[in-house]
Amino acid sequence: MKNLDISDLVVLVTGAGGQIGQALIEKLLFNDARVVAVDNDQDKLNQLEINFKNKLQNIIIDKIDVHKENEVKLIFKKGNEKFGNINALVNNAGVAVFNSWKERSEQDFNFVVDVNLKGPFLFMREFLLNLNKINKKGVIVNVASHYGIISPNPTIYDDNDRRSSEVYGATKAGLIQMSKYFSINGVLDGIDVRVNSIAPGGIINEKNPQSKSFIEKYSKLNPMSRMAKVNEVVDPIIFLLSPMSSYINGHTLVVDGGMTSW
Repeated sequence: MKNLDISDLVVLVTGAGGQIGQALIEKLLFNDARVVAVDNDQDKLNQLEINFKNKLQNIIIDKIDVHKENEVKLIFKKGNEKFGNINALVNNAGVAVFNSWKERSEQDFNFVVDVNLKGPFLFMREFLLNLNKINKKGVIVNVASHYGIISPNPTIYDDNDRRSSEVYGATKAGLIQMSKYFSINGVLDGIDVRVNSIAPGGIINEKNPQSKSFIEKYSKLNPMSRMAKVNEVVDPIIFLLSPMSSYINGHTLVVDGGMTSW
Protein backbone atom coordinates (compact mmCIF):
# COMPACT_ATOMS: atom_id res chain seq x y z
CA MET A 1 0.00 0.00 0.00
CA LYS A 2 1.39 3.34 -1.08
CA ASN A 3 0.41 5.13 2.13
CA LEU A 4 2.62 2.81 4.15
CA ASP A 5 5.67 3.99 2.22
CA ILE A 6 8.17 5.48 4.69
CA SER A 7 11.20 5.34 2.40
CA ASP A 8 11.44 9.14 2.38
CA LEU A 9 11.90 9.32 6.15
CA VAL A 10 15.11 10.08 8.01
CA VAL A 11 14.17 8.98 11.53
CA LEU A 12 16.05 9.92 14.68
CA VAL A 13 15.39 7.27 17.34
CA THR A 14 16.43 7.75 20.97
CA GLY A 15 16.74 4.78 23.30
CA ALA A 16 17.84 2.86 20.23
CA GLY A 17 19.41 -0.01 22.12
CA GLY A 18 16.32 -0.96 24.08
CA GLN A 19 13.70 -3.54 23.21
CA ILE A 20 11.38 -1.13 21.41
CA GLY A 21 14.26 0.78 19.83
CA GLN A 22 15.91 -2.25 18.26
CA ALA A 23 12.67 -3.67 16.90
CA LEU A 24 11.64 -0.27 15.54
CA ILE A 25 14.97 0.29 13.78
CA GLU A 26 14.77 -3.15 12.19
CA LYS A 27 11.37 -2.31 10.67
CA LEU A 28 12.43 1.18 9.60
CA LEU A 29 15.47 -0.14 7.75
CA PHE A 30 13.45 -2.98 6.23
CA ASN A 31 11.08 -0.36 4.81
CA ASP A 32 14.00 1.66 3.37
CA ALA A 33 13.93 4.53 5.86
CA ARG A 34 17.25 5.96 7.02
CA VAL A 35 17.92 6.02 10.74
CA VAL A 36 19.90 8.03 13.26
CA ALA A 37 20.09 5.75 16.31
CA VAL A 38 21.24 7.09 19.68
CA ASP A 39 21.64 5.59 23.12
CA ASN A 40 23.94 6.10 26.10
CA ASP A 41 24.83 2.41 26.50
CA GLN A 42 27.87 1.56 24.39
CA ASP A 43 27.34 -2.20 24.67
CA LYS A 44 23.85 -1.85 23.21
CA LEU A 45 25.18 0.37 20.43
CA ASN A 46 27.84 -2.22 19.62
CA GLN A 47 25.08 -4.81 19.34
CA LEU A 48 23.18 -2.53 16.94
CA GLU A 49 26.25 -2.36 14.71
CA ILE A 50 26.37 -6.15 14.65
CA ASN A 51 22.63 -6.53 14.04
CA PHE A 52 22.57 -4.05 11.17
CA LYS A 53 26.05 -4.59 9.71
CA ASN A 54 24.56 -4.97 6.23
CA LYS A 55 22.66 -1.68 6.52
CA LEU A 56 25.36 0.61 7.91
CA GLN A 57 25.10 2.90 4.87
CA ASN A 58 21.56 3.74 6.00
CA ILE A 59 22.14 4.21 9.71
CA ILE A 60 24.14 6.40 12.07
CA ILE A 61 24.79 4.83 15.47
CA ASP A 62 26.02 7.20 18.15
CA LYS A 63 26.36 7.46 21.92
CA ILE A 64 24.83 10.53 23.54
CA ASP A 65 23.14 11.67 26.72
CA VAL A 66 19.68 12.77 25.61
CA HIS A 67 19.40 15.48 28.25
CA LYS A 68 22.57 17.34 27.21
CA GLU A 69 21.74 20.17 24.84
CA ASN A 70 25.11 20.32 23.07
CA GLU A 71 24.99 16.60 22.29
CA VAL A 72 21.43 16.89 20.96
CA LYS A 73 22.46 19.69 18.60
CA LEU A 74 25.49 17.73 17.42
CA ILE A 75 23.54 14.58 16.53
CA PHE A 76 21.11 16.61 14.42
CA LYS A 77 24.10 18.12 12.62
CA LYS A 78 25.56 14.65 11.94
CA GLY A 79 22.25 13.27 10.70
CA ASN A 80 21.51 16.23 8.47
CA GLU A 81 25.00 16.11 6.94
CA LYS A 82 24.82 12.39 6.07
CA PHE A 83 21.19 11.94 5.06
CA GLY A 84 19.92 15.39 4.17
CA ASN A 85 17.34 16.53 6.66
CA ILE A 86 15.97 14.57 9.62
CA ASN A 87 12.20 14.65 9.11
CA ALA A 88 10.98 12.19 11.75
CA LEU A 89 11.68 11.82 15.44
CA VAL A 90 10.85 9.02 17.87
CA ASN A 91 11.53 9.94 21.49
CA ASN A 92 11.87 6.44 22.90
CA ALA A 93 14.52 6.84 25.61
CA GLY A 94 13.12 6.26 29.08
CA VAL A 95 14.33 5.29 32.53
CA ALA A 96 12.90 4.46 35.94
CA VAL A 97 14.48 4.27 39.37
CA PHE A 98 13.12 1.45 41.51
CA ASN A 99 13.42 2.01 45.21
CA SER A 100 11.00 3.01 47.92
CA TRP A 101 9.63 6.55 47.63
CA LYS A 102 10.83 6.93 51.21
CA GLU A 103 14.39 6.55 49.94
CA ARG A 104 13.99 8.51 46.71
CA SER A 105 16.88 10.96 46.45
CA GLU A 106 16.90 14.26 44.63
CA GLN A 107 19.50 12.73 42.31
CA ASP A 108 17.14 9.83 41.49
CA PHE A 109 14.30 12.25 40.82
CA ASN A 110 16.36 14.51 38.58
CA PHE A 111 17.78 11.58 36.61
CA VAL A 112 14.32 10.31 35.63
CA VAL A 113 13.05 13.81 34.79
CA ASP A 114 16.17 14.59 32.74
CA VAL A 115 15.87 11.51 30.53
CA ASN A 116 12.08 11.14 30.31
CA LEU A 117 11.02 14.77 30.04
CA LYS A 118 13.92 17.18 29.49
CA GLY A 119 15.42 14.95 26.80
CA PRO A 120 12.25 14.78 24.67
CA PHE A 121 11.84 18.54 25.02
CA LEU A 122 15.38 19.20 23.77
CA PHE A 123 14.93 16.83 20.83
CA MET A 124 11.53 18.23 19.86
CA ARG A 125 12.76 21.80 20.07
CA GLU A 126 15.81 21.08 17.91
CA PHE A 127 13.72 19.05 15.47
CA LEU A 128 11.15 21.82 15.03
CA LEU A 129 13.82 24.51 14.67
CA ASN A 130 15.42 22.43 11.91
CA LEU A 131 12.09 21.86 10.17
CA ASN A 132 11.36 25.57 10.30
CA LYS A 133 14.64 26.33 8.53
CA ILE A 134 14.05 23.91 5.65
CA ASN A 135 10.27 24.43 5.35
CA LYS A 136 9.55 20.69 5.12
CA LYS A 137 7.00 18.30 6.64
CA GLY A 138 7.88 16.41 9.78
CA VAL A 139 6.44 13.93 12.26
CA ILE A 140 7.15 13.18 15.92
CA VAL A 141 6.14 10.14 17.95
CA ASN A 142 6.79 10.23 21.69
CA VAL A 143 6.85 6.91 23.55
CA ALA A 144 5.03 7.47 26.82
CA SER A 145 3.37 4.73 28.91
CA HIS A 146 -0.05 3.75 30.12
CA TYR A 147 1.41 4.57 33.55
CA GLY A 148 1.17 8.17 32.41
CA ILE A 149 -2.61 7.60 32.38
CA ILE A 150 -3.24 5.09 35.18
CA SER A 151 -1.36 4.16 38.32
CA PRO A 152 0.25 0.71 38.55
CA ASN A 153 -1.56 -1.99 40.46
CA PRO A 154 0.85 -2.78 43.32
CA THR A 155 -0.41 -6.35 43.70
CA ILE A 156 1.25 -7.52 40.47
CA TYR A 157 4.81 -6.69 41.54
CA ASP A 158 6.95 -9.27 43.32
CA ASP A 159 9.39 -6.56 44.41
CA ASN A 160 7.63 -3.90 46.50
CA ASP A 161 10.08 -1.26 45.30
CA ARG A 162 8.99 -1.69 41.65
CA ARG A 163 5.48 -0.52 42.48
CA SER A 164 6.88 2.84 43.58
CA SER A 165 7.21 4.60 40.23
CA GLU A 166 5.58 7.95 40.87
CA VAL A 167 8.39 9.91 39.19
CA TYR A 168 8.26 7.67 36.12
CA GLY A 169 4.47 8.01 35.89
CA ALA A 170 4.64 11.78 36.31
CA THR A 171 7.20 12.14 33.52
CA LYS A 172 5.18 9.98 31.15
CA ALA A 173 2.04 11.99 31.89
CA GLY A 174 4.08 15.11 31.25
CA LEU A 175 5.33 13.72 27.94
CA ILE A 176 1.76 13.07 26.82
CA GLN A 177 0.82 16.66 27.64
CA MET A 178 3.98 18.05 26.03
CA SER A 179 3.12 16.15 22.84
CA LYS A 180 -0.27 17.86 22.73
CA TYR A 181 1.31 21.25 23.32
CA PHE A 182 3.79 20.88 20.45
CA SER A 183 1.10 19.44 18.14
CA ILE A 184 -0.73 22.75 18.43
CA ASN A 185 2.02 25.30 18.80
CA GLY A 186 4.26 23.83 16.13
CA VAL A 187 1.47 24.29 13.59
CA LEU A 188 0.54 27.73 14.91
CA ASP A 189 4.14 28.78 14.41
CA GLY A 190 3.89 27.79 10.75
CA ILE A 191 5.70 24.44 10.97
CA ASP A 192 4.21 21.53 9.03
CA VAL A 193 4.46 18.90 11.75
CA ARG A 194 2.37 16.21 13.39
CA VAL A 195 3.08 15.27 17.00
CA ASN A 196 1.55 12.22 18.65
CA SER A 197 2.36 9.96 21.55
CA ILE A 198 1.95 6.26 22.15
CA ALA A 199 1.22 4.80 25.58
CA PRO A 200 2.21 1.12 25.70
CA GLY A 201 1.36 -1.26 28.47
CA GLY A 202 3.56 -4.12 29.60
CA ILE A 203 5.68 -5.77 26.91
CA ILE A 204 6.97 -9.30 27.27
CA ASN A 205 10.75 -9.30 27.15
CA GLU A 206 11.61 -12.39 25.13
CA LYS A 207 15.40 -12.06 25.61
CA ASN A 208 15.22 -11.42 29.36
CA PRO A 209 11.74 -12.48 30.47
CA GLN A 210 10.01 -10.99 33.48
CA SER A 211 9.23 -13.36 36.34
CA LYS A 212 6.57 -15.99 35.72
CA SER A 213 4.63 -14.62 38.70
CA PHE A 214 4.57 -11.08 37.29
CA ILE A 215 3.52 -12.20 33.82
CA GLU A 216 0.66 -14.27 35.27
CA LYS A 217 -0.56 -11.50 37.57
CA TYR A 218 -0.36 -8.86 34.83
CA SER A 219 -2.15 -11.09 32.35
CA LYS A 220 -5.01 -11.74 34.77
CA LEU A 221 -5.62 -7.99 35.06
CA ASN A 222 -5.49 -7.41 31.30
CA PRO A 223 -8.71 -7.76 29.25
CA MET A 224 -6.70 -9.60 26.59
CA SER A 225 -5.17 -11.89 29.24
CA ARG A 226 -1.58 -11.35 28.15
CA MET A 227 1.28 -8.89 27.80
CA ALA A 228 2.12 -7.25 24.48
CA LYS A 229 4.67 -8.51 21.99
CA VAL A 230 7.17 -5.82 21.06
CA ASN A 231 6.00 -5.59 17.43
CA GLU A 232 2.48 -4.88 18.66
CA VAL A 233 3.93 -1.61 19.96
CA VAL A 234 6.35 -0.97 17.11
CA ASP A 235 3.75 -1.36 14.35
CA PRO A 236 1.57 1.47 15.75
CA ILE A 237 4.68 3.68 15.89
CA ILE A 238 5.31 2.94 12.21
CA PHE A 239 1.66 3.78 11.52
CA LEU A 240 1.97 7.14 13.27
CA LEU A 241 5.12 7.91 11.28
CA SER A 242 3.52 6.99 7.97
CA PRO A 243 1.17 8.90 5.65
CA MET A 244 -1.58 6.51 6.80
CA SER A 245 -1.93 8.77 9.85
CA SER A 246 -1.71 12.06 7.95
CA TYR A 247 -4.73 13.59 9.74
CA ILE A 248 -3.82 12.36 13.23
CA ASN A 249 -2.24 15.05 15.38
CA GLY A 250 -2.12 15.64 19.13
CA HIS A 251 -3.35 12.11 19.83
CA THR A 252 -2.25 9.58 22.44
CA LEU A 253 -2.54 6.05 21.07
CA VAL A 254 -2.93 3.64 23.99
CA VAL A 255 -1.57 0.18 23.21
CA ASP A 256 -2.17 -1.84 26.35
CA GLY A 257 -4.77 -4.47 25.49
CA GLY A 258 -7.50 -2.43 27.14
CA MET A 259 -5.92 -2.22 30.58
CA THR A 260 -6.68 1.49 30.92
CA SER A 261 -10.35 0.78 30.14
CA TRP A 262 -11.16 -0.95 33.43
